[in-house]
Amino acid sequence: MVRTLFWINLGLMFTLSANAQISTQFRTQYDRSIQGALANMLDNGATVASPSQSAPDYYYDWVRDTSLTMKMVVQLAEDPTTNPTLQKKLQAKISRWIDFEMSRQQTQTLVGLGEPKFYVSGKANLEPWGRPQNDGPALRSITAISIANNMIKQARFDEVKAKLYRAEIPANTLIKRDLEYVAHHWNETSFDLWEEERAMHFYTLTVQKVALLKGAALAQTMNDPEASKFYLEQSKNIDHYLSAFVDSSTGIIKYALNKSPGLPHKKSDLDIAVLLAAIQTFDGQFYVPIQAMITTVNRMIETFNNIYPINQMRVNKAGAALGTALGRYPDDVYSGFDFSAGNPWFLSTMALAEFSCDLVKSNKMNAHSFKQLGDTAIAQFNRAITHVNADGSFSEQFNRNNGYEQGARDLTWSYTSYITAYRACFKN
Repeated sequence: MVRTLFWINLGLMFTLSANAQISTQFRTQYDRSIQGALANMLDNGATVASPSQSAPDYYYDWVRDTSLTMKMVVQLAEDPTTNPTLQKKLQAKISRWIDFEMSRQQTQTLVGLGEPKFYVSGKANLEPWGRPQNDGPALRSITAISIANNMIKQARFDEVKAKLYRAEIPANTLIKRDLEYVAHHWNETSFDLWEEERAMHFYTLTVQKVALLKGAALAQTMNDPEASKFYLEQSKNIDHYLSAFVDSSTGIIKYALNKSPGLPHKKSDLDIAVLLAAIQTFDGQFYVPIQAMITTVNRMIETFNNIYPINQMRVNKAGAALGTALGRYPDDVYSGFDFSAGNPWFLSTMALAEFSCDLVKSNKMNAHSFKQLGDTAIAQFNRAITHVNADGSFSEQFNRNNGYEQGARDLTWSYTSYITAYRACFKN
């Protein structure tokens, strides 16, 4: 039977405490994922998307991927339960990342701050590519704002002004540069996070909206009231624009509008990027239309259950429920090697676990739904654990037919997605 709703049954995430074997398995993978992500962070502040340098070559630093990974690093560094030795190591990586990002903000590229990827040295990549990708500056500023806010709590205002935010134009600090770019370019089309289509994208606009909203608060704190007002106005303008993405006839959130042109094989309006927008901006509250998001997620689950044979496997060898293996979008043809057929991605599959736990934290669901969401999260973790390599290494994808890993090995974003999902479900 195809499951069409992602709330099923069982207990909240805390039911794991009653099963030490499963809990230990999830925790072990969490620790392995931290080590996997750290192994891809270089001493100069760059982070490689994957160590793979051929078939496919992902040995670059993408602004998007690194910003998301560093956001996770900041969370780990600020977690009082993190080992002190690891905390010190993470703080050093944060400091190097700030310097690396400031340097590449000033590196001459083909499209300014919308340049999506760089060589790991920080040198600009001038080869043909889908550019600009305007989610990058927004994601980087969200991560940097969290760092600045932590410093402000410790009254380290001079350090914030030195590198992160200083009230001056032209902008010469990391956050200020990115916020100015986002505020002046959000209404322009750009390529999506999959680097395939130029359009107005729900994902990009959502992270831009949140970056400007958080940036407005920081600007006010840093005695930059006119900038604060401008950022807030632009955030509201984006929010108004985003209302057009909800399809009134189906209730789902379209992933893009104004495609120029669209991909000929991408017939569906479904894309996991919409869900990623929800979880990557969640901070105790959602910045997306939640009922439309739930409708969209349920539609994606139903669709991927139907198109991936691996989803017919509903329990693992221990008899535990397996969640839905999710890909990027139903019409995807990228296999990790060629363009024969799309597969489930670990980051997509873990996004559903994280969303389920975010819904619990948002206190928008009733008690019955809490139980259903808890089981959904557990099932998604079981799905990921079923397909991970024996050594705990996550690739980009796993095969839609046999479930074995393929695509770029040791994908940093895969590790990050597991860590953030675990933290959403089992920490705090």
